[in-house]
Amino acid sequence: MDHRMSTNLIKIEEIFNILKGEIHLDSGPQPVPHNLYQNISNLVSLLKEQNEKENLELQKENDGATEKISKQINSNLINLVVKLTTLIFVLRCKKIFNSSKSKSQNIFEYSNLTDEEKYVFFGNREREQRINIILKMLFEGKSKTLEKIVSSINQNFVIIRFLDSMEQFVGVNMNKYGPYQRDDVAILPFENARSIIENNKAVEIRKVD
Repeated sequence: MDHRMSTNLIKIEEIFNILKGEIHLDSGPQPVPHNLYQNISNLVSLLKEQNEKENLELQKENDGATEKISKQINSNLINLVVKLTTLIFVLRCKKIFNSSKSKSQNIFEYSNLTDEEKYVFFGNREREQRINIILKMLFEGKSKTLEKIVSSINQNFVIIRFLDSMEQFVGVNMNKYGPYQRDDVAILPFENARSIIENNKAVEIRKVD
C-alpha cells in the first residue's frame, strides 16, 4: 500500500488556512506541523500520479472532451497547491530573515520552524556570520587574516559541462585545466567556472540526491 494513502492527506483548505494565519501574524512564523511540506509534497505527487492514470484510462475510452476537462481540473489543483505553499514558505522565510536582522527582542520561536525552514535559516545564518567576520577583520586592520580567509574561495570547486570547445588555461590555483571539447564535464575552481558560465561557454551541473 502506498504510504501516502495510509495517512490522512492534507487538504487544500488546511493549506489556505495556514497561509491566512501567517499573513495575519506579524511577530514570526506560526506553529505548523513539522511535516507540513512533506505532506504537501505527498499530495502533489499523488495528484500528478492520478492525472497520469486518468489520462491513460480516458485515452483508452477515446473520450477526448472528458480527458481534457479532467486533466485541466487536476492541473489547476496542483497549481493552486504549489502557489499557496510557495506563498507560505516565502512569507515564513522572510519573517526569519527580518527577525535575525532586527535588534529588538521580537525573535521568532525556533521550535516553530520545520526542518526545511531550518535548512534555510542556517544558510542565512552562515551568510550573516561571514559578513560580520569580514567587517571585523577590516575594522581591526587584520589584513593578513583577511587575506587568509578570502583565499579559501580558490578552494571551492564546481562541476560544469562545456557547451563549446575551450583551450587549456591556468586556474586561480595555478593548476592547468583543459583543453576541453563540447559536452566535456570538468571540476573547476569556482572563480574560473563562474567566468566560463557567464560567457555561456558551459553550464553548472548541480548534484541532486
